[in-house]
Amino acid sequence: MRSDSEINKVLYFGINLLMIGVGATLSRRVFAVFGGLGAAGYLGYLAHHVFKDSLVFPFALTLIGLGVIYLGILWQRHEAVISLRLRSKLPLALQELITNRH
Repeated sequence: MRSDSEINKVLYFGINLLMIGVGATLSRRVFAVFGGLGAAGYLGYLAHHVFKDSLVFPFALTLIGLGVIYLGILWQRHEAVISLRLRSKLPLALQELITNRH
């Protein structure tokens, strides 16, 4: 995150989004929490440094936030079905390990 390269910062954001997806697939909230914190940190960087004089960015960020809230509500309502679909794409040995853990 402390890199001067914007490409590295976008990769950092992508890794954090990937962590959220892994956390959802493996039912490990720690991945989702730290991925969310990293993604929020990147969005904070964008708001403070890159788009600090932009009038449109706060509105775009608000729409993104509302979208995240909406996705969270959908996830909560359909968590079991979504988790099963995500886990079905994993190798069989990993599926069994996750199932036996619960």
